[in-house]
Amino acid sequence: MYDPILVAVDGSDAAGRAAEEAFRLAREFDATVHLLYVLDESASTLLFSAESLSNRFDRLRSDADEFLADLRADEGDLAVESAVIRGMGVYRGIVGYAEREGMELIVMGSRGRHGRAGVLGNTSERVGANSDIPVLLVPGPEEPPDDESPA
Repeated sequence: MYDPILVAVDGSDAAGRAAEEAFRLAREFDATVHLLYVLDESASTLLFSAESLSNRFDRLRSDADEFLADLRADEGDLAVESAVIRGMGVYRGIVGYAEREGMELIVMGSRGRHGRAGVLGNTSERVGANSDIPVLLVPGPEEPPDDESPA
């Protein structure tokens, strides 16, 4: 039904849950999973760091590679590919990759590392608004139901 499946991850618990859901779907439909981690090159991300750009991207790349390796570790014979890319805005990187690679479904956490930006996370909202590919949003383990506000 959906093959291949893209999972956009950011190192958060919600991203881990999204990957688990994508792996379950991939087993059910005998699909390939693409794990994608986008390193944000936008000025707002980089300007507020005391690290040099080179050191910051080296550290971010290392963190991304480690997170992707952890996600893949227990997946056995499931067809899983992974990529770390740099982009001017995470949602643009996700949508661009999905379109270039012919993804049939995008799976991601409804909110990522940066917490609430509204009902949905800023990135998940933008991916949904800017992609013709179906998007499955998976809540993180810490998210309250819609009728409850955070404490």
